[in-house]
Amino acid sequence: MITIRRYLGQVDRRSRFTTVSIGWRTASDGVPRLRDAVNRAGEHSGPAKQPVAMTWTPGDGAVVMTATLPEVAARSWIENVMNTEQLGVREFGDPVLAVVGSANFLEDLEGRLSERKGEVSPFPQQAFRSTMKQTTAQGFEQTLIIGQDPAANVGFAATFLAICLIAGGPGTLLPDAIEKSGYQAILQAGRGLQGHTATVTWQVIASRPNGSAVLETALSTVAGFSVAEHAEAAEQAREFARTNLNRAWQSPLELARSLAHYEVMGWGGELVRNPDAAVDDVAPADIEQAVEGLVRPIKEILGRS
Repeated sequence: MITIRRYLGQVDRRSRFTTVSIGWRTASDGVPRLRDAVNRAGEHSGPAKQPVAMTWTPGDGAVVMTATLPEVAARSWIENVMNTEQLGVREFGDPVLAVVGSANFLEDLEGRLSERKGEVSPFPQQAFRSTMKQTTAQGFEQTLIIGQDPAANVGFAATFLAICLIAGGPGTLLPDAIEKSGYQAILQAGRGLQGHTATVTWQVIASRPNGSAVLETALSTVAGFSVAEHAEAAEQAREFARTNLNRAWQSPLELARSLAHYEVMGWGGELVRNPDAAVDDVAPADIEQAVEGLVRPIKEILGRS
């Protein structure tokens, strides 16, 4: 029997089916074994209580399984999957569970899950030392800097909003600053997992040997960053963040998958529940702290911290 690291239930009446997503932190080579184990466990429910659809979505260090089932089949199917010995904590760790369905079903499921022994805490935070890797080809230099994601310390919504502000949305600060600097370069930020640690990755592609200069430009752009001094950009970032997060509500399937994905990646599944309120409630000071946390890996690699 496995335990659930986090359960996220969301009432949604748009479909008569129940959607179940389970997320594990595992490398891509673990996906085939997980798929086989889930299929074997689900077969115990009988032919009449199988998913009408099932998808597997691998990510950067995690995988999310999403199944759509008739409500009468969902409870026994979930219990059979949760009770299998093939999904043990030693190999795959404790998963997160997200379920989208009727209020009555979710209430019953939550009661059953609360009876399970061995409840576990959120994913542990492990110290992660920032690293850098550089490669050169045909006169261009690619620099990858990977460091710890600050979300667990500065807040999930603040971190998401800060990424939209400095690297991910329209009129973002760092790409604009790089373009104005005159360097022929691309600067991108991404999020993933290294083992069980949520990470942020900065990638710079620039003509050699300008990679370090581009990183220095990025740091100087956000040095002493103040939301008050970039009010218009901050508001644009809020709107972009709202729009991005609200995409999860396009369908019950996408909603369940997003809840599990954000939670298992360490980005905060709660962000998906009420994106507008989550983004609007972020204080300027929290955004500023999140910006500082996001560029900290660059500072560490360049010896600025």
